[in-house]
Amino acid sequence: MGQSMGNFRKMSNSEVGVDPISTWRSMICLLVLFGVYVLNQANRQVLPVLIPAGVRCYYNGTNECDLHTNPTLVTPNKEMVFPYKAEIQNDGICDPEDCIEFTNAQQGVLTGPAVTIVYTVVGIPISRFADTRSRVIPLVFGLAVWIGMVCLTAFAETYWMLLLAQLIIGIGEATCNPAAFALIADYFKTTNRAKALSLYYFAVYLGGSLGYALGAVNVVLCWRWTFLIIAIAGGVMLFLVIAVLREPHSDETGVPYKSDSYYTVKETIQELVSCKPYVILCVAASIRNISGYALGAWLATFYAKHFDQSSQEYGLRIALIVLTGGGLSCVIGGFCADRFSVDRRAAKALIISISQFLAAPCIIATLLVPTTQASYGLLFVAYLTAETWLGPAAAIIQDLFSPNLRAQASAVYIALMTLLGGGLGPILVPGILELKPEWGECDKGVGYALAIIVPTCYFIAAVLFLVVGYLMKDVPVVLSDETIYLTYDTSEREGDTASEKSWYGSRRVSEDHTTDGHISEAL
Repeated sequence: MGQSMGNFRKMSNSEVGVDPISTWRSMICLLVLFGVYVLNQANRQVLPVLIPAGVRCYYNGTNECDLHTNPTLVTPNKEMVFPYKAEIQNDGICDPEDCIEFTNAQQGVLTGPAVTIVYTVVGIPISRFADTRSRVIPLVFGLAVWIGMVCLTAFAETYWMLLLAQLIIGIGEATCNPAAFALIADYFKTTNRAKALSLYYFAVYLGGSLGYALGAVNVVLCWRWTFLIIAIAGGVMLFLVIAVLREPHSDETGVPYKSDSYYTVKETIQELVSCKPYVILCVAASIRNISGYALGAWLATFYAKHFDQSSQEYGLRIALIVLTGGGLSCVIGGFCADRFSVDRRAAKALIISISQFLAAPCIIATLLVPTTQASYGLLFVAYLTAETWLGPAAAIIQDLFSPNLRAQASAVYIALMTLLGGGLGPILVPGILELKPEWGECDKGVGYALAIIVPTCYFIAAVLFLVVGYLMKDVPVVLSDETIYLTYDTSEREGDTASEKSWYGSRRVSEDHTTDGHISEAL
């Protein structure tokens, strides 16, 4: 190949139709998307946290285990036991006895399938709109719907109103990630994409910790006001989305970028199904997400019931662990994935697999140790090892498909892992408790149920991510609008390995990439 390479010229962005988006502009847009996702995750997490802290009514008949430590709960005629102090008053909107009655099974539906059903149905058509028309418009629409339903949650009087609000919140959540993934892929090159997506996914842990922290202040702030505050913050983010986010432009004319060709629905399905690493990745992420949703829905209940802790005690501790352990793990995963995938495409999947194998024994110990301090310490280690996967997994999808398929591929991926994870994770716990009645008494067996579900999913997902890494080596590099083109004069200079590396992103160049005097390689 050396003889044929000759002189190189890197073609300008205008020649290949790509807008040179500035780093600062890209980072500002990433921060706005990050802020939206933080609120999304905070709202998703705060409901499971507030359920044992005030949203759900408990009867003394279901809390018999508490009678040994609090005899005042013994009341005639099964009067309700209210989980927070009776002296809290908030001008009528938050009566201290203002709670909603529902069962364990209904709690599982409320914190899982309620969102995931609508999320799955709505997400894929919205993502097609994002690929073929606009990335920003669906995000604005979804955020507006989300704000309205969070307000409805604040004023809900019955379980069915809560359920309706959660169902429609799924519409707002369905617009967030596909549009955000596609925008981030437009704003950042492949060599920086896993880092950018990992920083975006840091919102999962910041938002989750914020949700736990809001549960901790339930002793001074009624749960209804908590949801109203989240809705107000959502209004601020809606303004920023409208003011800051713009479609990527194809050239100096300012015309929003759109791909020259679109896949039909049939072609889209064929492209996705025929990509073996993508199919296995969707299965692996779905199984991994079962454990995440199970922990998110029941971890607060585990510490409240198993260790008899108040929302203030478990809320602040879990918030700190999720933010530091989970957030650090997410960022480290993204940076390692980008660093090691320069020369080995399978590295992203391999990093995820190793981390899941390491996390499984840590989470088992977390849920079975007898002391609170040891449990929290091991929970930090479990989060630190387990949460590397989100950014690299999302980056693999962006690497596998061209820009006019990325949002749809991301939406199908998110829909599948949300449907399976969110649909099964929260309801598997009450299902296991029903099989073991002695575990179900006062929810004391929640830890045992989680110790069965979570590590099992970690192990299975780890094996599947290994398979994804193995299959990645056979997938050709996707040429897209970010592709770097080189031209050369065959008569002047032999190949220069250093020049090749600088233009090819340190990727190895093979004869297969040469065509009619031009060479192309995705960064």
